[in-house]
Amino acid sequence: MIDKKYTMKKKTKIILIIIIALLLIGCFAFFGLFLLGIVLISVDDEPESSTENSVMIAESSESYESTMPATERPVSSEIEPVEIGTGAKNATVMVYMNGSDLESENGDASRDISEMVESGVGEKVNLIIQTMGTKKWHNFGISSKHSQRYRVNNGELELIDDSLGQLDCTEKKTLSDFIDYSSKNYPADRYILLFWDHGGGPVFGFGYDEWQDEESSLTLDEIQGALTENKDTNFDIIGMDCCVMGTMETAFVLSPYCRYSILSEDFESGLGWSYTKWLKKLEKDPGIPTPLIGRQIVDSVITANENDIYGDSTTMALINEAAVPELMDAWIDFAYENSDNLLSVNYSRLHKAKGRSTLSNLINDWGSDNSDVTMADYYVSDILAIAESSGAKEEKKENLKNALKRSITYFGHTSDRNELTGLAVSLPYGDAYFYERLSDVYSKCGIDKNYVAWLENFVGSSDTDNYNNYEEFEDSWGGWACYGGGCHSEESAQEDSGDDWTYDYEEEIWYLYEDGILYLYDDENDELYYYDETDDLIYVYDESDDNWYAYEE
Repeated sequence: MIDKKYTMKKKTKIILIIIIALLLIGCFAFFGLFLLGIVLISVDDEPESSTENSVMIAESSESYESTMPATERPVSSEIEPVEIGTGAKNATVMVYMNGSDLESENGDASRDISEMVESGVGEKVNLIIQTMGTKKWHNFGISSKHSQRYRVNNGELELIDDSLGQLDCTEKKTLSDFIDYSSKNYPADRYILLFWDHGGGPVFGFGYDEWQDEESSLTLDEIQGALTENKDTNFDIIGMDCCVMGTMETAFVLSPYCRYSILSEDFESGLGWSYTKWLKKLEKDPGIPTPLIGRQIVDSVITANENDIYGDSTTMALINEAAVPELMDAWIDFAYENSDNLLSVNYSRLHKAKGRSTLSNLINDWGSDNSDVTMADYYVSDILAIAESSGAKEEKKENLKNALKRSITYFGHTSDRNELTGLAVSLPYGDAYFYERLSDVYSKCGIDKNYVAWLENFVGSSDTDNYNNYEEFEDSWGGWACYGGGCHSEESAQEDSGDDWTYDYEEEIWYLYEDGILYLYDDENDELYYYDETDDLIYVYDESDDNWYAYEE
């Protein structure tokens, strides 16, 4: 538990309180918008986060009102504390696990199942795994001859359904039946759906099943169909533990069915996701805010790849799905206006597949494997890099950048600076076959038909082997923390109103603009603040006595 008196006295540094006092909201139309500085409180140590659902602020072990300076005593306030947690008492996590050659050759799926078992979930979290698609499972007695369903329960992997036969993971019905089974047999206050296997981007989709034709995959329109058939099951998170699925098109298809997605714009290493720590947190507090559990997932993936000898170059993004339709519109407007430029040079990335399970960290080099696969084979083109490198007109570019900021709630990357920023777009440079597949999938998904038709121009575009040189962008890109000034303006905060908490990378704090009030949340110390623009003061909330206290150094 966090002692309020202790934490208030031990904070060693305040970077900013408020840079410029905000004008009243009614005056914005006449006087414009002022940037709001966000408070960051740096601390000497990092206490464990509380798991309280309402405001996630630990109660004091003793009352400190009588010993506090007058400026820190309770203040009268009509400001209601916002609820940070979801209020969920339990959760069901569905893992659609296609082992494929990743399991038969390396045992990667078994290792991730071990991490899930180690988490100890089972009392508050139902973790359901459907095993499929590999000719050799390495652990837990999982059948290599037919598909099965398991539940992780208090450190054990329990077989719960052995009647499935050999399922095809690349069929819509297989996914639809798994979601239906899990939601009906393990109903919960919140749901998370995870895809585990190879990824081929928005055109080739998910899954390589060793029992099926190697050309078979579960495409975006089939995933959409399965989710539509289970539309009564609303997911907090849909995550893909797969390569190169971090695209605008993937996020767009998922947007009606989940609040957030977690996707990788890059190739993944053999480590995949790291499951133990975030599942433990979810078991301890099933009501933990979705953005915060998403951040835990992203951070754990990045940390593992930085520290493990089998780690590799990695990115991962937590996507606010409510903002993705706007991002799609902003991209299409930008692309149409910038059409000639986009068609004149190939903006796909040339990054090589860095390999699964390499030892590159041992020699301080991110290296490469023996494969010739590059991001260009999947036409992975980073949206922000295109915006900054294509010479587009400022208005459309700014609209696109702002839409990206609202979509990418949290982003992590390894220290190799691979220059990816969270979401890509697929542009089929000189590839008629790729466009044919793209056109079929996108049209079935409901992506704007005029845009799909416009993409055909890229098949015949000139200089398809002339790749854009991103050197200038790569030299300037240092991550979202320092991009575009770092801090969010109040205008951005108001545009986010009604959404969930948004992370400010520069100040390392979450913010939410709700009912005209700017709330700040420090998840390292479990402290909730609000900014009073009239008094130009910050107030911190103490749940133990339901009071706000004026914060001073």
